[in-house]
Amino acid sequence: MHRKAVIAAIGTGQLLAWGSTFYLPAVLAEPMAHDTGVEVPTVFLAFSVAMGGSALIGPWAGRTIDRFGGRPVLIATNLIFAAGLGALAAASGPVSLFLAWGLIGLAMGAGLYEAAFATVVRLYGSTARDAITGITLLGGFASTVGWPLSAWMASGFGWRGACIGWALLHLLVALPLHASVPRASTTVPGVQDDDTADDTEDDTADDRSGAGTPPAERATPGGPGGHA
Repeated sequence: MHRKAVIAAIGTGQLLAWGSTFYLPAVLAEPMAHDTGVEVPTVFLAFSVAMGGSALIGPWAGRTIDRFGGRPVLIATNLIFAAGLGALAAASGPVSLFLAWGLIGLAMGAGLYEAAFATVVRLYGSTARDAITGITLLGGFASTVGWPLSAWMASGFGWRGACIGWALLHLLVALPLHASVPRASTTVPGVQDDDTADDTEDDTADDRSGAGTPPAERATPGGPGGHA
């Protein structure tokens, strides 16, 4: 898969991830609060709990990406995002509201910028800077796209329909895009592991120590004549 296509795929996934989570309460908090029998600040509290939970998932997500690459992690987060948004659409009270946001928080911890950046670093190593810039640029349109899209879906289908719409976008758009991302290799491009680096340094040191000595003498223990 071409590098630009990878950037476009992951960047679009970030646009949808941020638009369906971070920018969702600004548009849907009021009708969400009304239908679930809570105050508007309670909706934002549930969202804050989701953000707190996402911080706990981050380290695990990073280790998993280091080991297996970002592709399976991003695919899994699309499934969890969809499940969480579906649960949010079905919320009928404060308990189900908080549980739904908690599920969304799990996906946020492994599916936002940190995971996306780790994914391209795992793919491209020290040359991933342009990929990170491109993903950030696309993800930066999340509010520009997310707010009006949420408002449009809510006006036509209600806030629950808007949540279902975002869930479908994760399943039908973001998930296939993430599935198209290449699998990571067993080593990070452009990064040398410690053992290889040590071996290289030892070989270089041996070469330098033998500089100026005839090959026959270097190959014979004890130097000239083979005597210790």
